[in-house]
Amino acid sequence: MKTYKILVHERRREEPITLVAELSCDQRAREFARDRLASSTRYEFVEVWDGATRLCRFGAVRQAA
Repeated sequence: MKTYKILVHERRREEPITLVAELSCDQRAREFARDRLASSTRYEFVEVWDGATRLCRFGAVRQAA
């Protein structure tokens, strides 16, 4: 098992929700992130981090104001 940091960015929050998940592999971490993003319309995007390395990002890209 590996430990991943999952950052869930909500539309109305400045700071992301930080989750820590122990998952079997990188592919499972990606699936977890996709499932989390699909679980709420409030979520803008989700990132998966393995230490200092961002493995993936799913969802909308924020536009500069």
